[in-house]
Amino acid sequence: MKILVISDSLRDLPKAMEALETSGHALSFVDDLVPFRTLAAEGNTALAEADAIVMGRVMETDAEALALARNARVIALHTSGTDNIDLNAAAERGIAVTNVRGVNAEQCAEFSIGLMIAITRQIRKGDQEIRAGRWAAAVGGSMDLYGATFGMVGLGQIGRAAARRAHAFGMKILCHTRTPDPGIGAELGIEYLPLDDVMARADVVSLYASLNPSTRGMIGAEQIARMKPSAFFVNIARGELVDEAALTQALAENRIAGAALDVFETEPLAESPLFALENTVLTPHLAGLTHGAMSDAAVTAVRNALAVLDGKPPLNPMNTPLPNTIGAPQ
Repeated sequence: MKILVISDSLRDLPKAMEALETSGHALSFVDDLVPFRTLAAEGNTALAEADAIVMGRVMETDAEALALARNARVIALHTSGTDNIDLNAAAERGIAVTNVRGVNAEQCAEFSIGLMIAITRQIRKGDQEIRAGRWAAAVGGSMDLYGATFGMVGLGQIGRAAARRAHAFGMKILCHTRTPDPGIGAELGIEYLPLDDVMARADVVSLYASLNPSTRGMIGAEQIARMKPSAFFVNIARGELVDEAALTQALAENRIAGAALDVFETEPLAESPLFALENTVLTPHLAGLTHGAMSDAAVTAVRNALAVLDGKPPLNPMNTPLPNTIGAPQ
């Protein structure tokens, strides 16, 4: 069978490459994140011939784009997000879609706490000051994290890992989630609350929710207006959870103290009024990109693809493909 890899990083990950090269399947590579339509327009025949596609970050993949992968039985993502792929259309074509949810949960949690520290303790400003020849007194004081209130939105695997870290810092934890967990709540002293209450009471609001139709835009101008002027906002989840224009305006008007963002409504972030704001820390979707996490994610994606080709259930299914529908018209 034939496997197509569309990724800007997988060929640099030895364990994933070993798993592919020893699989016995024919391999093709596109060493960039190229959408299906672009590949087809460029005359790349590997897309139409592939039985399995291993992909990095998901480009927009709707029913029309999926039809170009006419032989595909599985699309194995080595990322966790599936919001840009039409899972139902894939299922109708008999295509299993898999991801690597949870593989980099600890690393993402670490990064969210790192962003929290960077913005609340003025690390960016301190770095700028010392490079300009000014000593730390020019920065002034920063927020105490010990005893502060950590407001979480979402409590999946990343959120749980972040909550344990915040608890270790001596922070009080509030959480808004659709599925409160009494066990971890008792363990860490988490208080489960409606979203508006979390926004109003937290010293740091940090997002861990997944993106779906019910959460898209869940943090809008109304929710941001509930935050304390001294509060900080952190997002390593998905940019589309937030009304970025409303957040930018609140930051520009100093209605909240600052924001640390790893994700944005449009990525890559080429131009943005956020760039001019001193009360921000901005990073280019780095939370899960450690050497170990990238390797583990790629290996998991390859294993998912090989499992489906072998007629076995994948480790991380995101849909249920209809039987005997491979290549079926939409």
